[in-house]
Amino acid sequence: LFSSDSHQEDTTPSRRDFFQAAKSSLVAGTGAAAAASILLSNPNLAFAAGEGEESTAAGEPISAPTKKKVLVLGGTGFVGSEVCKKLNALGVDYIATSRDGRDGTVALDFTDSTLNVASKVEDIAKGCTAVISCIGAIGTSDDKAVNSGTGLASIGAKAVGVQKFVYVSVAPEVRDSAGGLAFLKNYMDGKAFSEDSIKSNFSNGYTIIAPTFIYGGDKFAVNPPRVADGYGSLVEGLLSSGPFRALAGVSPGIIGVALEPPVKVANVAGAAVAGALGLSQSVLDTYDEINEAAGLV
Repeated sequence: LFSSDSHQEDTTPSRRDFFQAAKSSLVAGTGAAAAASILLSNPNLAFAAGEGEESTAAGEPISAPTKKKVLVLGGTGFVGSEVCKKLNALGVDYIATSRDGRDGTVALDFTDSTLNVASKVEDIAKGCTAVISCIGAIGTSDDKAVNSGTGLASIGAKAVGVQKFVYVSVAPEVRDSAGGLAFLKNYMDGKAFSEDSIKSNFSNGYTIIAPTFIYGGDKFAVNPPRVADGYGSLVEGLLSSGPFRALAGVSPGIIGVALEPPVKVANVAGAAVAGALGLSQSVLDTYDEINEAAGLV
């Protein structure tokens, strides 16, 4: 997709080279101009700036990019807490939400039927350049409301001028395999609604991260399903080996899903931050794509 004309010599730095050169300046408040300079010196990489940006006749941006600030929806959860750690390590400003507003977060409860989610997010996302939603629920009576909430949040984020929207969703092969399972219908319907809403509101600025299974932490749990880091690492090492990857690729339905290597929660968080900083592609729905994106930050 990003390759040059096959009849011309390609002298453009690779996409990864550009990302590695620009990422440090993108996360620093004083580095925006440097990042813009890198982009302008490589016009063939202009796709990274996004479409629709106002520019002069010479193609230069009218104003320098603003300092990055991220709203993390579900910032105290399994993935969300890792996202906050990554942002903090990079020196990126952020605001986090939780259902009850604990630990200095902003209260945002998608199960509150009286709450106008779009309006609430429009209020708390002011001044943010990106939103990362790590909110999800499975096996509860609120699955539909919780998993649809991110789609409503994207409406509010767009209204207040947020540039990037990142969503931790579910792999398409999981959705396909679970199609006939009634107890997962509300979960899947909510995820699908949110993905469609995000793509509609952020057609040139979204990242959907869709792993099969995420592991990490030091605890096992059934609902939501959790596998601790030590055991998960062993499973990942086994299932990411060549024979198992090949077997997963040809195995049908839920068998193929079970043979996919799980993704470490820190790497899902890293991929989410990469999306918020404009460093990753729009859809990360394989083990390799998620891990590669995580390596960009």
